[in-house]
Amino acid sequence: MTTLTLMSLEKLLKLSRGPFLLVSNLIFRAIILPNFGRYLLVKNRITKKTSNFREKLLLTFTNQYVIHLIIILISILVTTSNILAYERRENYGQNSLIYQVIGLEGIEILQDTTTTLEEPKVYSYLGETFQVGTDVYSEAQRRESELSKEQADNSILVTEGGVTLSKPDLVSTEGAKVTRTTIKKYEVATGDVIGNIASKFGVSVETILWANNLTSRSYIKPGQELIIPPTTGVLHTIKKGDTLKSIANKYDASSTKIIEFNNIKDDSLLVIGDTLMIPGGRIIYTSAPRAYVAPTTPAPTYTAPVVSSNGGMVWPNGCSRITQYFKGWLHTGIDIACPYGTPIVAAADGVVSRVQYLNTGYGYNIIIDHGSGKQTLYGHASWIGVVVGQHVNQGEVIAKEGSTGRSTGPHLHFEVRINGSQLNPLSYIR
Repeated sequence: MTTLTLMSLEKLLKLSRGPFLLVSNLIFRAIILPNFGRYLLVKNRITKKTSNFREKLLLTFTNQYVIHLIIILISILVTTSNILAYERRENYGQNSLIYQVIGLEGIEILQDTTTTLEEPKVYSYLGETFQVGTDVYSEAQRRESELSKEQADNSILVTEGGVTLSKPDLVSTEGAKVTRTTIKKYEVATGDVIGNIASKFGVSVETILWANNLTSRSYIKPGQELIIPPTTGVLHTIKKGDTLKSIANKYDASSTKIIEFNNIKDDSLLVIGDTLMIPGGRIIYTSAPRAYVAPTTPAPTYTAPVVSSNGGMVWPNGCSRITQYFKGWLHTGIDIACPYGTPIVAAADGVVSRVQYLNTGYGYNIIIDHGSGKQTLYGHASWIGVVVGQHVNQGEVIAKEGSTGRSTGPHLHFEVRINGSQLNPLSYIR
């Protein structure tokens, strides 16, 4: 039975072999072979074009003229970037490509802001002449304008029974700021400096110095009581023989202003021992010639270490530890660390051209003009003992070490400026 079955299957396969081969041959010749030929043709064309493109691309970038052109373009870009990045000396390079890459993280930038210290203005209000600061003056002008408008509105003519009546001018004094006319006493608090106290009361620094017999080198301490005059000027104690004219001449002031401010009419009202306020007055120092007498024992004075150099300047304080060097626009001076309160001296003879009391940037700072375009700046002080216009000598104490403004500890930020450009101070003091 099994043998018969196998024979039957063999016959069946032989019979089906012919049709299968016929169908397979038809599929191969009609479908597979033509499409395979097209595939090879497309592949050869793509390979040929890709090879030509790679050869051209490689030839382009290996050409010596292309390399030269790239170098020239890079040079032009760098030069243009440097030219456009220049704005001013203290900001030099801040728009350059290098600056944009490295940034300024961790670098202290000190901004020099200039605040003009204006002299107080004289403003006449309600028949009396007062000398007040700029802010108060502007407020008074505004109030005067409002009062004038109110008076114009109130001056309305009313007719009754053939009689014309004028409505009286009623000026409200509610909220009006009264200018101080009396002397005040002020107790010095911790951290106070004369400059801040003067600004608080709207008077000049010299006014407080003169009223309290102080000098630019005097120190004030917490708890000390200061006399604050009512306005900028000088307090004068009347002596025998004084007249309004002689007092005005003595302080280079106006006798008319003295009369108006103190509410006196003539010399007959002057009482010996009384105190007069001399608005706008100033103490004129005159030095009488005297014979020189050599001291037997020299008085102890603070002497800063002098470093001889071609710059002709002395070291500005008594310490030599430099915590930050000059780095161009990144750091426009040198930082010299010293204990809090160490005296700071003028590096050379000159005239004080700026005094600032700031809470940012340089903090309490001084600029001294040495002539011929040369200036020095002293920043972050805790106390300032000079005023604008004062002449200082080389080695004279002008301030004390501190940490005001943008500072992380007591140090002196010292700059040398030549014709407005900040240069390396070490080239002038060592």
